Amino acid sequence: RVGSLLQLGFGEAGMRIISKSLKQGQVDFTQKGSVVYGIYGFCDIRNFTDCTEVLGADIVNLVNNVSQHVHQAVIDSGGAPNKNIGDAFLLVWKPKGDALLQQVADSALRSNLETILQMQRCRLLRRWEARSDVQQRLPGFRVRMGFGLHY
Repeated sequence: RVGSLLQLGFGEAGMRIISKSLKQGQVDFTQKGSVVYGIYGFCDIRNFTDCTEVLGADIVNLVNNVSQHVHQAVIDSGGAPNKNIGDAFLLVWKPKGDALLQQVADSALRSNLETILQMQRCRLLRRWEARSDVQQRLPGFRVRMGFGLHY
């Protein structure tokens, strides 16, 4: 239970370091970290500030709708959603077993493409886009994402 909370707050590498320190009876802040190889992805909702000003508290519902598509595509491609901060999502794909890094990178890229396709097909997102208050502030608005991948 505590391990799950640590992983949620500090990520996998941070959780291992803190768990090891706790087993020793005290937290050692000088303990060296560990390198975690993988593909790290970042994506964010475009025009988020303007949407927030128009939607107010309803922006949470829009973010939740988008996150369903992002998270599902990442999980389906063997990755893991790591953190959500407002309109931004941090995503991780780590090689498992005999998987080559190139295969993992290809999976991450496919995940981004799948997210775009699923969002284009989503009727719920079309409703957000069609709102008159959104269109008045952002004529022609569509829910769009920006993506980046890093090794």
